[in-house]
Amino acid sequence: MQVKRGEIHGLCGENGAGKSTLMKILSGVYRYGTYNGRIIYDGEELKFEERAIHQAMEQGIAIVYQELTLVPSMTVGENVYLGKEPAEHGAINWNKLYADTQNILSRYGLDVEPQAIVRHLGVGKMQMVEIAKALSENARVLILDEPTSALSEAE
Repeated sequence: MQVKRGEIHGLCGENGAGKSTLMKILSGVYRYGTYNGRIIYDGEELKFEERAIHQAMEQGIAIVYQELTLVPSMTVGENVYLGKEPAEHGAINWNKLYADTQNILSRYGLDVEPQAIVRHLGVGKMQMVEIAKALSENARVLILDEPTSALSEAE
């Protein structure tokens, strides 16, 4: 399989065909050596070993799973920057966190308030926040695992 910049690809197949396995290999969930084959990315072979998921993220590879991973009691901004909150003088810079979140949401045309509590959002908006969170890492490759499976027909 070959993927080039700006292309969109879909994987189709029956249950057990390996779609989710391939996504997990590409995103570092499965470490190098636990599968057959090679991943060539920007001309280099990727070998995700220790800290495999973090290595994939550092390479600009992000994944959004079909199951939501947001913390319902937190705000959209807190979820987008969870674990990477902007800090100043040892404290979270909330103004920057919410301003940066607003920039990300606006960049992708998402009509969601950064201060909104996630549990008050519809499932469609939550899924869009998941995608915005992945894109906040400056992802160059975005892997979506059945991103519409939990959405209603209208969403």
